[in-house]
Amino acid sequence: ILHRGTPNNDWTVDYKACTLTNRTLGHGEPIRVRQGQRVLFRILNADATRQLNLALPGHRFQVIALDGNPVPTPAAVDLLTVGVAERVDAIVEMNQPGVWVLGSTRDEDRKIGMGVVVEYAERTGEPQWKALENAMWDYTVFGSQVKLPEPEGKFDLMFMMLPDEGKPFNRWTINDKAWPNIDPLMVKAGKRYRIAFRNGMEDSHPLHLHRHSFELVSVGGKPTAGIIKDTVNVARNSTVEVDVVANNPGPSLLHCHMQQH
Repeated sequence: ILHRGTPNNDWTVDYKACTLTNRTLGHGEPIRVRQGQRVLFRILNADATRQLNLALPGHRFQVIALDGNPVPTPAAVDLLTVGVAERVDAIVEMNQPGVWVLGSTRDEDRKIGMGVVVEYAERTGEPQWKALENAMWDYTVFGSQVKLPEPEGKFDLMFMMLPDEGKPFNRWTINDKAWPNIDPLMVKAGKRYRIAFRNGMEDSHPLHLHRHSFELVSVGGKPTAGIIKDTVNVARNSTVEVDVVANNPGPSLLHCHMQQH
């Protein structure tokens, strides 16, 4: 839900309310579980402009798939970071009886609704939240170290923001050009290409390629393999490399999923 007002921290969009499972925190039915259950959560960040950092205090997420693709190395983590349009499948073992908040790690977001109550059978009371300490999200823990074939072509893309004089919003560019005045990436059917996404900004960029999936090759300089996605969240001032096989002839849009970008 959008509302008019002065943006926080120079954002061009701000929110009055957030929802998880179509309800604000404290409204609607809780997620009811039993001790010893293993519960599969399928998380989609359907926001237009915000990354989601999600936690369930006292529990861990066993990540088994990203963007619908099984990961080579399922791993347990305390925090899910889900960029705009990303999807995560994770199993949680219910081994901490009580009433908990599954929600955003940002206090401001939980206060306006970003969360849902997880209630164990025969447990009552106020939903509990505990802040995480030093939890980080790292795609590479779900990958493998298999040696990848050399690509048959490479593209280097720099994502930057430029002031757009005389207009109310900034201008977001790829290699100093903004849509629609861009240079297409020309590929040949069946060939493997490596794309370096270089984020030179303080904002993250959830980058999505239509009609294809790609394999993560390196994240922030850390090599990886086997993680197949169609959207990757490139953290601020960092680089992600991906390999894509041109196996779906025709124009395919590559774009940032942050609406204001």
